[in-house]
Amino acid sequence: MSEHQRQRDLDTYRIVDSLPEAAYDDIVRLASRLCDAPIASISLVDRDRQWFKARIGLATEQTSRDIAFCDHAVREPELLFEVPDTAADERFADNPLVTGSTGLRFYAGMPLVTPNGTAVGTVCVMDRAPRQLDDAQREALASLARITMNLLESRRQLLDARREVALDTPPEAASTAACYSLVIVEIQSYAAVVQQRGHRIVENALQQCEHALERILQPGESLNRVSGAQEFVLTLEGEVPAERLRQIEQLADATASALGVHAVAAAATSGSATESPLAVFERADEELTRRKNARINLQDAEIASL
Repeated sequence: MSEHQRQRDLDTYRIVDSLPEAAYDDIVRLASRLCDAPIASISLVDRDRQWFKARIGLATEQTSRDIAFCDHAVREPELLFEVPDTAADERFADNPLVTGSTGLRFYAGMPLVTPNGTAVGTVCVMDRAPRQLDDAQREALASLARITMNLLESRRQLLDARREVALDTPPEAASTAACYSLVIVEIQSYAAVVQQRGHRIVENALQQCEHALERILQPGESLNRVSGAQEFVLTLEGEVPAERLRQIEQLADATASALGVHAVAAAATSGSATESPLAVFERADEELTRRKNARINLQDAEIASL
């Protein structure tokens, strides 16, 4: 399946840049204990990075994707990816995670496979000495990957249920127009900025962002925070001109910039005044994935030109 679909599946879980959660930390501790490994993580392979939802034995919360062992693992869903001696493997011998202070010499990762068959990350264990897992440890890692996917699926279902409550009927804005639009505004790097600035400061900033967005709403339009503290959904009358979408994104980006991050916005318009808001949300969310992908590609192009 395409990289776009893999990234789309990852985005639907709203897990990257989320705050720490005990259930995922428990899985990492079990992986470390069962595989007798000093380093373990739940690694999610995002657009240009590997982000750790939970980790033990690693100081960093993310690495560049181009040096991520897990980037290799997600290419073969359902199969354990095991590297007995990284220094003897030509794919990894020059990897900074091998040659640098981390000193990785062993890696084993079991992909996290979605119902669509894409792999969005791994449950993985690492060591600073060459070795191999035994069959019982391989089975344990596979079990922990399935448990992790169950958690991710439960998370997605909960988000869907919250959206259904907030967006269960066509909005008031549709009553006076032939169509309506939904705009999703997402503040990036949420977990990192909460860790750096503190939850209270970040929440105050998001409340200010919410008030700023509410001030530009027209009668009958509305704003919800239906799928996490860092995301807003605006319901607007008619189609959204590019200039208005840009205004919305700039308002959110002003808040995000003050926190040291950025915001991304995307919109979709209903086919009629009575189309289900959940269907429109899905299209807006797909557009959000596309815009975030395009932002990374643009940054890559700019880096390559230097």
